[in-house]
Amino acid sequence: MSKRYYITGVCGTGKTTVAQELNNRGIRAIDQDSKEYGLCSWKHNKTKEDAQFEYGIGKEFLEANDYYCDVEKLKRLLDTTFDETVFVCGVSANQDEYLDLFDKVFLLRCAPETFVKRIDAREDNEFGKHQSEKEHILDWYQELEAGLINKGAVVINSDAPVAAVADEILEYIF
Repeated sequence: MSKRYYITGVCGTGKTTVAQELNNRGIRAIDQDSKEYGLCSWKHNKTKEDAQFEYGIGKEFLEANDYYCDVEKLKRLLDTTFDETVFVCGVSANQDEYLDLFDKVFLLRCAPETFVKRIDAREDNEFGKHQSEKEHILDWYQELEAGLINKGAVVINSDAPVAAVADEILEYIF
């Protein structure tokens, strides 16, 4: 049976970059946000109906809706697609529902100044650039991190260069 690992953290901590680094090393890693897999989407928190997110949409939208992973789709993907070690990299509002699908969970953690700077500089994802989104992330990150640490996630300092972050993660695996 393949080994499954989850790499998570707030926006800007390096999940997508680490996934790219692992893939460059020949280690299978998927970005949970990838449209190829269609794992995540915005949904209303109470009704779970699809919500249409637009960058800069505002605080009210972010309070009423969140980014959810389709757990059944993730299970099918893990059960039928991969027969080798795989890393899934991402974050969602309901990730507590699927953490137990993974052999180990890694939390990428860096200083807020670092993840804000990365969000502002990135060109492949606009989320977090608008002030309401940035405030949402800053309000949420400590709660997310504390919950994951309490659940036994391995904390990885993602202030380090991506090669060092990937090396540290792999030290726990191989």
